[in-house]
Amino acid sequence: MKKILTAIIIVLILAGCNGGKPVQSGEQSQGYIFDYNGVAISVHTPAESVIEALGEPLDYFEAESCAFEGLDKTYYYSGFELTTYPDGETDYIASVYFQDDSVSTKEGICIGSSLEDVLEAYGDDYSGGDSTYVYTEDQGSLIFVVQDGEVISITYQALIDN
Repeated sequence: MKKILTAIIIVLILAGCNGGKPVQSGEQSQGYIFDYNGVAISVHTPAESVIEALGEPLDYFEAESCAFEGLDKTYYYSGFELTTYPDGETDYIASVYFQDDSVSTKEGICIGSSLEDVLEAYGDDYSGGDSTYVYTEDQGSLIFVVQDGEVISITYQALIDN
C-alpha cells in the first residue's frame, strides 16, 4: 500500500502546483502520443482542436490554476480524463490519465497489462522503478504505476520547467 501511495504522490508532484512554466509551451510535442479514435493527443499542444475532435465530454471540471494564470480544465471521456493548462489566451494539453482498461497506449499497454509487457514495449530507459516507471521523451513523460507486476495507472504528463 505504501508503494501505491508513493507512486500516486510522485504523479501528483509531476502534475502539481509548482508555479513552473511549460517546457516550450505551445509547440507540438514529438514525444509520447495517445491516439483515441483517430485523434492524436500529445502534451503541450493546443487543446481546442483536440477537444473539438473528441466531441462532447462526459463531464467537465475547471478550477483556478495554482501554477498558471487562468483556469485548469479537466475533460472526462470514456476511459480517460484530459487536463489542460492556460498560457495566455490558449489552453494546452497538460495530461491524459487512463481511468480503465478500455483505452491503451499506441504500443498496446493498458491498465491490467503486465510489467513485462511495459518493459518489452518501452525498454529499460526509465526513471523510478519498483512501482513507478517514468519514460521521458521530448516535452513529456509516460508514467506507469505497477502493483504486484500489473499496471494500475497510466498517465501522459507534460514536463514543467521550474
